[in-house]
Amino acid sequence: MPTNAGSIPSSTWDGKKPVVPEASIIGIEADPMLELTQRCEAGINKRFPGIKGTAKEQLRSRLEHELGIISRLGFASYFLTVAEVSRMILGMGVRVAARGSGASSLVNYLIDISQVDPIRHDLIFERFLSGRRSTLPDIDLDVESAERHNVYRKIFDRFGAERVTLMSMQNGYRARGAVRDAGMALGMPEEEVGEIAKQLWRFSARKFREALVEKPELRDFAGRVERGALEENQQLDLLVDLTERLDRLPRHISMHPCGVILGDATLLDRTPVQPSGLGLPMSQFDKHDMDPMGMLKLDVLGVRMQSAMAFAVREVIRLHPSKAEVVAAGKHPVQPDGNGPDYIAPDGRIDLNAVPFDDEPTYDLIRSTHTLGCFQIESPGQRELIGKMAPREFNDLIIDISLFRPGPMKSDMVRPFLEHRHGFAPEIYPHPDLKPVLQETHGVTVFHEQILKTFNVMTNCGLDRADEFRRALGDEVHEPGVEKYFRGEAIKKYSPEVVDKVWGTLKAFGSFGFCKAHGAAFAVPTYQSAWLKAHHPEAFLAGLWEHDPGMYPKRLLVAEARRLGIPILPLDINRSQAEYRVEKIQQGPDQGKLGIRLSLTGIYGLSGAELKRIVAGQPYDSLADLRARARVSKPNIKRLAQLGAFDALHKDSGGKANRADLVHHLQALQGSPSRKAPDVIEGQLSFALGDVELMNLSPELPEPTMVDNVRAELDLMAMDVSEHLMESHRPLLEKLGVTTADQLLGLRNGTEVLVAGVRVATQTPPMRGGRRVVFISIDDGTGCVDSVFFHEAQEESGPLLFGTRLLLIRGTTRRTGPKGISLSATKAWDLSHPEALPFAELLPAEAELPDEYNHHGPLHGISRNLAITGLGS
Repeated sequence: MPTNAGSIPSSTWDGKKPVVPEASIIGIEADPMLELTQRCEAGINKRFPGIKGTAKEQLRSRLEHELGIISRLGFASYFLTVAEVSRMILGMGVRVAARGSGASSLVNYLIDISQVDPIRHDLIFERFLSGRRSTLPDIDLDVESAERHNVYRKIFDRFGAERVTLMSMQNGYRARGAVRDAGMALGMPEEEVGEIAKQLWRFSARKFREALVEKPELRDFAGRVERGALEENQQLDLLVDLTERLDRLPRHISMHPCGVILGDATLLDRTPVQPSGLGLPMSQFDKHDMDPMGMLKLDVLGVRMQSAMAFAVREVIRLHPSKAEVVAAGKHPVQPDGNGPDYIAPDGRIDLNAVPFDDEPTYDLIRSTHTLGCFQIESPGQRELIGKMAPREFNDLIIDISLFRPGPMKSDMVRPFLEHRHGFAPEIYPHPDLKPVLQETHGVTVFHEQILKTFNVMTNCGLDRADEFRRALGDEVHEPGVEKYFRGEAIKKYSPEVVDKVWGTLKAFGSFGFCKAHGAAFAVPTYQSAWLKAHHPEAFLAGLWEHDPGMYPKRLLVAEARRLGIPILPLDINRSQAEYRVEKIQQGPDQGKLGIRLSLTGIYGLSGAELKRIVAGQPYDSLADLRARARVSKPNIKRLAQLGAFDALHKDSGGKANRADLVHHLQALQGSPSRKAPDVIEGQLSFALGDVELMNLSPELPEPTMVDNVRAELDLMAMDVSEHLMESHRPLLEKLGVTTADQLLGLRNGTEVLVAGVRVATQTPPMRGGRRVVFISIDDGTGCVDSVFFHEAQEESGPLLFGTRLLLIRGTTRRTGPKGISLSATKAWDLSHPEALPFAELLPAEAELPDEYNHHGPLHGISRNLAITGLGS
């Protein structure tokens, strides 16, 4: 094979063995390579039962190829160590999944590290590991976020503290942190510096002065800087200068969010350690020091979606403790013999990893774009993309996830892919030899793996060498050598026009493409989360509320539950737990349906200790009983009353007073001495006499209005449960002619509309032209509206882009697919200050402003900013 690849440095393996735990520690008595081979053989029978013929020959050829490379590099112990960690995590009852290029390995699939079949998805082992590597490959493990720290401690227990340490990372200055520290050094008031920092939205500190000119939301601050300079007050100008100088400088070291270092008994002789925030030892070396030292670095990432899915599965089993019940509840397919699918055990347990990737209701859900809460496909941009793409199979999810990345978006790879996929433009291949390489993505280069195959097809360089070339793309030092080699070899078989065209593609996309193995690993939990939402939406939403894995506030998931027709069951001092729970409704109009009971967790002011005592003491027969046994503070008893937690208890007591009377009564008690619980002699029985306190309350005050209840819920739980926040604005919105989210799909492309809602997400992804585009999603109670603010709209809207919670937006509709629509915004206003709205511009001439809006909106004065969105940012 030719080797004239210019100045690309050699990375051939130098024979240095990785430092891994001793064989005896991971339970190996034989040679590690023999042990690994035997486990792979056993894995074939499990993963590929009944395989034969050509498929079996291809499988064995691939396995021999991978094992040969692993043997030559001496990495068998590494794979066995990671497999032992994965086995240990599963033994804890914790979900675990491999991510990244490790999904390219058949060995990883056979020894249960990965759940992705690399044969089926045509993944290349050399993207993960080749004979030319000099360092250990990365195998990253995703675990339930709620169990991550327990997993760390289990690793220390399993391998011994002398063989394990956590990894550290250097924290460098970014814009907000740099402003805060620079302001502190200049002696500026903390409140002033905090207000400035809040306006710095996703740009590097070194571009602060440039941002003052370009970003409309910084216009006011830029004016202050300019006025200060004119008045010879240089403090703000100096703040900008110091902030830019601090950019990326190291500030401190902290615990890496996922890195664990494993070694042999000599590990602590190789790295200095210090205590971490967890109390476990942490190396003072960062990840860049590990590879040259031959250290085994394992990323164990806490993923909230894994926790949410595990919680959902447990809820399904708790509610439906048999296979037949689970099948009926989830409308799962029934086999010809009358049995449910094999992935549901007789006791109702669901094995998510065994769920097949061909479930049509799951793809129906994905194509509907109602994917709020689903892993990787819930953002506004992703919902737009899946609406256009309309995924039909698992490989479509891999492509979707791989396309929705900064590189492909910036390089304009999405548009031609969609045009080719739907037949709007013909698929064009640079040469027939490349059709097998690019056919799955309709002629568009998307994956790193396609870059490798293109190099190999046109130069016959081998996939291992091709991966080195891919890594050199975009490197101004090494890329010229790659180009020289590629042109020199490719011209022997292809015309100059083909060589020029292909090199242009490689150069443009090679450094921006996405690893298909990474997309495949992400597509597994994406599909699993959509499957749960399609078949068990109540349990899935409960899991989302419990573990909060997505980009949206919990209050938006309340709106999603309303859209799905899932009842939200109110707080109840005797029914609500420390977790969100799915309940079967026993009476009323929703009898027989499943609803989600609100949790006591997250109530403003309620301490963890009080929460534990409340749950431990349930049920209570009176307020006095609650005070005596749960010892809840008077302010928190009042908060619970405001949220309706005593409504059922009050009703059972036969009292005629309403929630407002109870809150007033409790308010009056806050200044009085605490009542001591009556002493009970040992052995004496205590009789429940009912809640005399509640029963004797006299009705005096008006019933709280819906606005009062929503105000309390937003203020104390950051969720509008009784009614959507926007309902109180309906009179104004109807006067303005505002279009609701559920009406947008019925409009033609290019229709000018007004929309209004609560901000739930803001994104500024990188764009091809380099100019910033702001995506804002609002929730109006009927659904989400995704709006795009281009440069002109940003100039029109100014500081409202990032600080305002309640938005009124004008724009034109953009059809994004059969079931997708968004808005191209032209201007936005702050709906929380209706008195400042330009009604002469917005209202029809004959319309009048509703009386309640002449001064303040109905929810004016909510006490905490967090109340409106639950985001706190």
